[in-house]
Amino acid sequence: MGKAILTFICMFLSLAFGFDSYASEHLLPLEESEYQEIVSMRDEILFQMNHGGARAELGRDVRMDELGMERAYKIYSEPGLLKTEDPKKSLENSDYMWQIPVYTGHVTVLADITKVTPLPKDIPEDAEQMLKDDLNHWTVGAVYVYKNETVDYNEAVAASLEVAGYDSDKYRYEIVSGLPGIRYPAAVVFSADGIPEFIIPVQKATAHAFTGEWPTAAENRSTVPSLEVQDGRNDSGTSFPVYYYSDVARASNSWLRYGMGLSYKERGFGAGNISAVILGAAGVFTIAGVIRNKNRT
Repeated sequence: MGKAILTFICMFLSLAFGFDSYASEHLLPLEESEYQEIVSMRDEILFQMNHGGARAELGRDVRMDELGMERAYKIYSEPGLLKTEDPKKSLENSDYMWQIPVYTGHVTVLADITKVTPLPKDIPEDAEQMLKDDLNHWTVGAVYVYKNETVDYNEAVAASLEVAGYDSDKYRYEIVSGLPGIRYPAAVVFSADGIPEFIIPVQKATAHAFTGEWPTAAENRSTVPSLEVQDGRNDSGTSFPVYYYSDVARASNSWLRYGMGLSYKERGFGAGNISAVILGAAGVFTIAGVIRNKNRT
């Protein structure tokens, strides 16, 4: 009995400290009641992991003590984020899901925790009924297995900022997926004033989306690994390049909506500049025409 109580106390303290740590790292406040709701799903999460591909890769079942419940990741889905003038407000109103990690050996297992909100239109009646049953309830979704890769968003952000010469304690971030041209999760890093400053790939698949040569936001150039990253990760094994938010926004917002991959685009003539040039040229020709007419008279 005493051992069970001690175990419960240890688990409670672990989750409490995990909640405090999450709040200190992220831009948006976390609802503790929702966090505890996710944590309470550990049995269902474990079942889905062991029947969703993890067992085949690991050669065994995932154990309960391996579930990283205190490290639950909140992933926002906001494709239009880089076009908005108020990214924080946009994130506050966006959809999101949770991911629960398992780290064992050289394998990472992530389980999606999703919620059905408004039902899609024009769906089959049987599918609609199934979705209604799960409406506004958290359920376990897809399970991802990463061999020879540690997918740890928190570690990736902190390590990337430190390697680039920044104090990670002075920044806050949120993980966002679905950005045009990137698609996979990336960290949007904000200053203490809530201004978006950087974007950091937080896994190999995300890093592969940045093609060609990109300037980085590194303050200490001598410590930054080459942009030629092997398998999308640099030589340190834990950090990724830190890109300027404005650079990524410019490239993403001009993405042609096919395939994947973003190329760096220098600041240049945008549509507004081109229009100004055309109007200016038209004005020159108009004035020249008026002068010629006056000369003729």
